[in-house]
Amino acid sequence: MGTPEAGKLFLERLTSLSDSPIDLTTPRNFDTTALSGIRDVTTSPGRLQCVMKVTPRVANRYGTLHGGCIATLVDTVGSAALVTQSTRSGVSLNISVDYLSPMPSGEDCEIDARVVKVGKNIATINVELRRKQTKQLVAQGTHVKFMAASEVEIKGLHEFKDLPIARSKL
Repeated sequence: MGTPEAGKLFLERLTSLSDSPIDLTTPRNFDTTALSGIRDVTTSPGRLQCVMKVTPRVANRYGTLHGGCIATLVDTVGSAALVTQSTRSGVSLNISVDYLSPMPSGEDCEIDARVVKVGKNIATINVELRRKQTKQLVAQGTHVKFMAASEVEIKGLHEFKDLPIARSKL
């Protein structure tokens, strides 16, 4: 069974950046580039909440949170929420996002991911993004994941517990 702490560490591992060019323990991939500003992570079994400031790095040409970044948040934060309840993070079968209102650059976005169901091989997670200041719903997404019975369980997350969330130069 997963734990709330495992979900937090999973998200932290995916979104932490390293300033050291020789640091080989911290990945530099799409997740770290797009989501390095995640902070204020709180977890409970089946739920993960966090905040991300919308910066020009994740904004579109209109100065609002890019739709691709929203989809990435549904994917990554949804997966981290799953890890609060399961030791298998699975692979995505489907991600759907409804874009409801713009999320302006310079504002904080609240992300709330909740595990709806974990079956034998399929898990469903719902994710909502809101403007922190007004609580206006920006987007809502559903993430469906396949979790193979033979999938390697997530282990060793404790190795990354000392990585700070949002180690970025915003």
